[in-house]
Amino acid sequence: MSSPIVSPTAVPTPAYTYPEFRALVARLAAEHRTTGPDQTPGLIRYTDQNQAHLDRAYAEPLLPELVSALANLPRPEQWLLLAEAWCGDTAHTLPVLAHLAEMSAGRVSLHIVLRSDHPALMAAHQTNGGNSIPKLIRRDAATGADLGDWGPRPAAAQVLAHQLHADKSLHVNQIIKEMNAWYEADNGEALQRELLALLG
Repeated sequence: MSSPIVSPTAVPTPAYTYPEFRALVARLAAEHRTTGPDQTPGLIRYTDQNQAHLDRAYAEPLLPELVSALANLPRPEQWLLLAEAWCGDTAHTLPVLAHLAEMSAGRVSLHIVLRSDHPALMAAHQTNGGNSIPKLIRRDAATGADLGDWGPRPAAAQVLAHQLHADKSLHVNQIIKEMNAWYEADNGEALQRELLALLG
């Protein structure tokens, strides 16, 4: 008996659209839960707090040149974003990606997949040997061919994160506060500049 042929463009399941992911985060926050196996008080608190970051980041201005580049992609792309509801970097990044996909004239479809649901996909897209999220995976929508990835943070944010985590005098809450401040000051620009360079 032959094995069924799986389309290379099939979206891994389970997966979420942006509105579905927002609804998931809201529901979990109301239930004092989060995604993934670790249901710690800290991760549950971050899940609730991330709703404000998701709201703010969606309103960040889009770069016209990036919107134009996406609308004129030579081939439609499928974007998979490995994420979790408790992840602060996801909360600052995902809304910008969702807004860009919406403005791409149908050239980009965005699907959010939880790292905890897709360990093999995460293992194939690690950063320096770690399962860092968010991780954006770009695929050719027609063939499923991998077109590259991005993440987990803009380069400047990654440098800052390393510096903050190296300072053992800082409490995790202070690190999160500093990272949130960086994202709010950047207003989504670094992410978009890096995506534009990847498309070039």
